[in-house]
Amino acid sequence: MPEVHIPRDHSVPAAVQFKNPGAMWPGVVATKWGSTKWQYLSDGTGQGGGGHGNKIAIFDNWVDGICAQLDLWRTSPNYKNKKFKDAINIWDGGNHTPDYIAHVEKRVPGMTGETVMDDAFWRGPMAMAFLKVQAAHEAGRPSIPAPDADWIEAQRRVFAGKPISKTTKGTAGVVVAAGTVAAGVHQGWSVPEIVLAVFIAVGIVAAVFFLIRNINK
Repeated sequence: MPEVHIPRDHSVPAAVQFKNPGAMWPGVVATKWGSTKWQYLSDGTGQGGGGHGNKIAIFDNWVDGICAQLDLWRTSPNYKNKKFKDAINIWDGGNHTPDYIAHVEKRVPGMTGETVMDDAFWRGPMAMAFLKVQAAHEAGRPSIPAPDADWIEAQRRVFAGKPISKTTKGTAGVVVAAGTVAAGVHQGWSVPEIVLAVFIAVGIVAAVFFLIRNINK
């Protein structure tokens, strides 16, 4: 996943600008849920190496970002089945962890540092409340502009199964296009005929991936 340099709107928190409610770094989970780029924040934490500060994955929409936030919490060995106080200390890199815990405990009824972050938790009523509070905290705001419906949809998608990534879809399209061109050349088709055949073939691939994705939702 490449680093990019998108102009920062410093009137908007990076977690909001980049639709990344957990302010998570780029990685396998971010890529799984559609992130194809990231950038340094230059926030002075020193966590990103080279004096840059933190990295942040960039998402195209809130649902993908929330899916990644939830999926990382429930699948990463750093957080899976750990007590909240231990998991959040890893998440925030040890930066003001006691304050982070107190912030969440105050805003999520029933949640404490001893709460175990297992699948029972993530399927329960505290899960989305916690993720919303975390997102707001990461953004430094009372809330973020992700609609309630997006949080519900993200929870459903994560527990429904593995999504089809943009990388997989794009690779399949390239393979089909290349195969179609080769077949057209072999058959002696004209350039317009080859272009039309490629357009149709790639369209079919896109339609198939769209149908599969909707089935997996």
